This record gives sequence, C-alpha cells and structure tokens, in this order.
Amino acid sequence: MRDIVLIGGGHAHLFVLEAFAKRPRSDIRLTLIAREAFAPYSGMLPGRVSGQYPIDAGEIDLQRLAGRAGARFVHASATRIDRSARRVELSDGTSLAYDWLSLDIGIVPDVSAIADAASHGLIVKPISTFRQRLEPLLAGIDAGAARHLAVVGGGPAGFELAHAVRRRLHRATPNPGTTVTLLAGHKLLADLPARGQSLGRRSLQRLGIALVEGPKAQAIGADHIRLDDGRAIAADAVIVATGAAAPPLLRACGLAVDAAGFLRVRPTLQAEDDDHIFAAGDCVTLIGQERSKAGVYAVRQGPVLAANLSRAAQSRPLRFYDAQSAHLMLLALADGSAIAARGRFALKTRLAFRLKDHIDRRFVARFSAPT
Repeated sequence: MRDIVLIGGGHAHLFVLEAFAKRPRSDIRLTLIAREAFAPYSGMLPGRVSGQYPIDAGEIDLQRLAGRAGARFVHASATRIDRSARRVELSDGTSLAYDWLSLDIGIVPDVSAIADAASHGLIVKPISTFRQRLEPLLAGIDAGAARHLAVVGGGPAGFELAHAVRRRLHRATPNPGTTVTLLAGHKLLADLPARGQSLGRRSLQRLGIALVEGPKAQAIGADHIRLDDGRAIAADAVIVATGAAAPPLLRACGLAVDAAGFLRVRPTLQAEDDDHIFAAGDCVTLIGQERSKAGVYAVRQGPVLAANLSRAAQSRPLRFYDAQSAHLMLLALADGSAIAARGRFALKTRLAFRLKDHIDRRFVARFSAPT
C-alpha cells in the first residue's frame, strides 16, 4: 500500500479526487488534508456579493468528494513537512506518513502595506474567512446602512467586486446617495490588453463607480481610507482584494522557492528539489513557464497532476504540463454584461456574462454531483 497525501482543497486537487473516484486503486491509500471542509469556487464570489447567486453558492463539499474517491478526509491544517521522514505534522498534534505528497494550498493575504487593513478591511483571501464578514456587510447594504463602499485592488478580482457591490446596492431600485469607489493602485487591469482596460474604465464611468488610479491605499479607518497622497475617501466598508503572499509552509520545509516564496516546480509538477513532492495552483511557480496567478492554470494542471501522482506510484514516466501563453478572462459587470479578453482581443457583451455563468455553474456541478 502506497500513501498519497494531498494538502489543500484547491482546484487542482478536485481533479485528483475525481480521477481516483473514476479509477480506484487498491494499491494506493489517498488522504486529503484540508483546513476547510468546503472549498469555495473563486469564480462565483462576485456573483455571491452581487446577489446573482445565494451566499453559499459555489462551495464544494470536500469530505463528500473525498468519500467518492475512497480517500480519507482529515479536517486539519498542515503545520510542518518533515521531508526526511516523509511525514506531515498537523494542527491537531498528529502526523501522517506519505510516499508522495501534493500541495494545492493557494496563497495567503499580505496587507502589511495598508495600516489597519486586518481590523477595518474585509480581506478577500481566504474566501472562507471573507464570507464570515461578508454576510453582515450584505445585510447592511440591503438595509441601507452601508452607503459608501470601497474596493482596494485593480486586478480582475477587485474590478469584479466593485461591479458586484454596485449591482447589490441598486439590485431592486436605484439607491441615491450611495458611492462605490475602486482603488486600483498603479494601473487598472494591468494584465488585460489596452482595449480591455479601456472597456473596464468606461464601464466604471458609465455605472458611476469612482476610479482612483495611481495613489495607493495607505490606511483603512472605521469610516474612510487614507491614500498615500494625503487624501481621505469616505468608506463605511472596504473590501481588500490585493496583496498576496506565498504560504509560509513552503519556505519552512526547505523546498526550493522563488524570490517571493512560491514553490518552484518542474513541468511534471514536481518540486524542483524533491521527486516525492508535487504541487499545483497559485502556490507554485512553474520553472520556465512563469505565469500570473489565475485559477485557470490550476484547472489545467489538475488532470496532469492526477495522472502523475498515479504514474509515480507505478514508477511510470510522468506527463509534462505545458502552460498556455494566454487564457480567456471573463469579467462580470454590474449591468449584466461582461468583458471577455484573451491576448490582444477584448469585447463587452451580455453573451460573455451568460458564458461566464455557464462555465462557473458547470464547474461547481461537476464536483458536487452525487455519486
């Protein structure tokens, strides 16, 4: 019996569990260690804020999925990896042995550059913690108590959340006297083509979402945000969708990491310096194929990771993951349309909004369907 241990319930590990559910292996004992029993699908988060989906939509039951795969489910956090003994130490004081280990543990928030962000801001990552503070905010919006809202982060997540908040505020009838502000930092949607950025700016202007580009958030107070140019912006609530760091576990176990602390992996998705450790998703940097952090890469890595864990247990040659140079990005807007961007191409249509909804629902249904 060989032990394969998965740490984290990220998108790539969903495909591993699915693969073992379809093709059980009697010679492999599979274990999933997860801090959260439900894995939130990030693509649906803006829709949960806007009211497009129920607040608990898009949460995948990891224990149930593990059961379908014949895997043990351990509801705990991994605190240490002892590579010499091939054991994982857990937050409950126990430890598990592994023959092969796989990490899909995402990123952790880093808001150290924004004073009091942790006490006054609603930090998006991890999404499970964000939800606990999100529900009172949404109740306040619906009751008309939260009138001035701000989102910090000019990437796709911050942009979509600003639109989601705007849609929530005006879901039933126009809500006069309310404001939504997006603090985009250096540049709005920097990873999109020029046309995509232009469409993004126009959408914000058309829907009355104030854009602050250039100055950065310096501190978050109880009712305002202070910028590094000295200005203060009124804000009853601030959603923080910027600042990501590598999980400390990676550097602590002595594995090869990049300058930011993300695990360096080969095209086989094995750690650069340990054949018995695999990894995927936002916690990795793919050597020679460095890409931005986006869920689409974890989704594409999932089937390769599943195949290679099985092949490693059989001493078979491993597959290579080839990261695509560009991927389709769909950004939902408050007016029921979406921006679709890939490479140099970008357009805004209602069809793109429906496509995003279809893709997101299908992904969640895939891993939530009964046995």
